[in-house]
Amino acid sequence: MNGGILAGKVAIVTGAGSFHGDHQLHLPGQGSAVAAKLASLGAAVVLADLHGEAAELRAKQIRENGGQAVAVRVDVRSEADVERMVATAVGEFGRLDILHNNAADLERLFDPGDPEITRMEAGTWHAVFSTLVLGTMLGCKHAIPVMLRTGGGSIVCTSSTSGEMGELNLTVYGAAKAAVNQIVRSVSTQYGKQGIRCNAVAPGLILSPPSLAIGQELIDEYARHCDTPYVGEPADVAEVVAFLVSDAARYVSGQVIRVDGGFAQQSPLAADSRSSGLVAGVN
Repeated sequence: MNGGILAGKVAIVTGAGSFHGDHQLHLPGQGSAVAAKLASLGAAVVLADLHGEAAELRAKQIRENGGQAVAVRVDVRSEADVERMVATAVGEFGRLDILHNNAADLERLFDPGDPEITRMEAGTWHAVFSTLVLGTMLGCKHAIPVMLRTGGGSIVCTSSTSGEMGELNLTVYGAAKAAVNQIVRSVSTQYGKQGIRCNAVAPGLILSPPSLAIGQELIDEYARHCDTPYVGEPADVAEVVAFLVSDAARYVSGQVIRVDGGFAQQSPLAADSRSSGLVAGVN
């Protein structure tokens, strides 16, 4: 693994344990898939997660496959925890080049839920923004000064197509992800000249443990509205993140890259038009 395109780089991935309810540790999610991918390309990886035992399991798997990885329990809402996370990267591996802000408390989307705005609970609003927006800000705040010591780095934040469209639910989730997109643009503008690139991936439906909980019927409905004949998997996100943090993306910054099978770009009529044959512009 040491000879890959990320050899000599050090990365932090938050939300890398992918612990979720009954699915628990045996199913990889986006964070753990990204961590494994970066390690396979030669990066030394710090896997950060609120569930420390899950992060350690993923780190152990990377080490068993020949990579370099350590785990750290981190609550991204805690500035002290985030500072300790960054210090762990420097203490273990001597530097920091890559940050993937990925942590999310997706169980709140199911309990108590994320309904239309007149049914929204203020506690849910504060909790989701604390993890997704405050957590992203704190990661950037404390990673950037360390990256600057060695000439710069690359930050990738996990956004969502929900941050770019109106939905019947996912009110706070979409609003928080839209805020993440703005953080990305701000970091790129403020620190780009100093060698910091910042981008976001905006996944559509990805078959990670939280998404599996919505059930096959709704998964099939998402697939019907994609341009691809399937929805995504964690590895699809990991490949895009790996590109964005590599030198191959040296001229890409301030962007929100959709990883959604074309879900968010098509006409709302497209799926029904495919099945009905009623297509505008055809005699």
